[in-house]
Amino acid sequence: MDENGENQAAGRLIGYARVSTKRQTTEQQIEALRKAGCDPIYSEKMSGKRNDRPELARALADVGPGDTLVVWKLDRLGRDTAQVLTTVKDLRDREVSVLALTDGVNSATPAGRMVMGVLASMAEYELELKQERAEVKRALLRKRGGNLGGRPRRFDAEAAAAIRRAHANGESIAGLARLHKASRQTIYRVLEDAS
Repeated sequence: MDENGENQAAGRLIGYARVSTKRQTTEQQIEALRKAGCDPIYSEKMSGKRNDRPELARALADVGPGDTLVVWKLDRLGRDTAQVLTTVKDLRDREVSVLALTDGVNSATPAGRMVMGVLASMAEYELELKQERAEVKRALLRKRGGNLGGRPRRFDAEAAAAIRRAHANGESIAGLARLHKASRQTIYRVLEDAS
């Protein structure tokens, strides 16, 4: 309502359709978006895992306060629940609603916002599970002595211990670097690892 208590005209309905492979077609989505009254409709054939979806970027740039971004399903907006919810939150902050036709979710309604809240909790849970699995994998790699990523160590434990002993007995960093055909920085790193 405006300051006179009268209803303002509803914003535009802007559609976005996406399929993941060239073999799929956006026809069904576009038809549903047309029936919902969307104009314009942005569409593309591109994997949701990609971050560079130019038509989605155009649709997001086109919507403004009071508008509604209409999609076939919520998953069209991102590669995972967390990304979808980030997009929905960014739109809500810009006073733009999101309507998912087949999911029946409308962020402009209390029920739609509740569903978004549940999805946000699920996204947080999904993220925590990913982090937990990654930590279990890192612990297993550590236990097996495997590489956790990054460049492999230049010297094994035995050679590093010999370098530390030689340095403790008065050998210079430059001398150790020449002897082991390594940079002085590498020798410093070996000595720091002992601390």
